[in-house]
Amino acid sequence: MTQYQTAGVNARLRLFALLEAQGVPASEADDLVAALEAGAVAGAQCQVVELDGMAPASRGELFEDGWDEGVRTVSEALVGIADREWSRRGGRSAGGR
Repeated sequence: MTQYQTAGVNARLRLFALLEAQGVPASEADDLVAALEAGAVAGAQCQVVELDGMAPASRGELFEDGWDEGVRTVSEALVGIADREWSRRGGRSAGGR
């Protein structure tokens, strides 16, 4: 995961530099980056939601119940992360649409 975090920070800094060079105000650049980051988290959340009901049947009902509960927990956590990141930068909460 460290490689993705490093790449993300470097891309973020490069994007801010490019936007600044084009005369985009810092607050607008921050809003654009926040939207991209929240969208990336939302994309991950969509992939997690698709795992609901996908537990290997051979593992038994108790395993399936735990699997689905885990999917819901992770999904809710990802929505919360996207909301916090977006709201922290003054955006509208995804939950408030």
